[in-house]
Amino acid sequence: MMKNYPMVVRILAVVGFFLVASLILSIVGPLLSGLIGLFFRIAIPLAIAYFLVNWLTKRRGRTY
Repeated sequence: MMKNYPMVVRILAVVGFFLVASLILSIVGPLLSGLIGLFFRIAIPLAIAYFLVNWLTKRRGRTY
């Protein structure tokens, strides 16, 4: 399909593709890193608290 276009148009199409891809990555990258940071700030401490409470309640249950 691209064989019908001149070389200049193909080069401009590739450059345009890279520009659009970099724009999309500059939007998606911070969103993705923000979600990962939110996961590490909230989900991991909640998981640690859950397993700690679960471990303590099971341990206390055995002593009775």
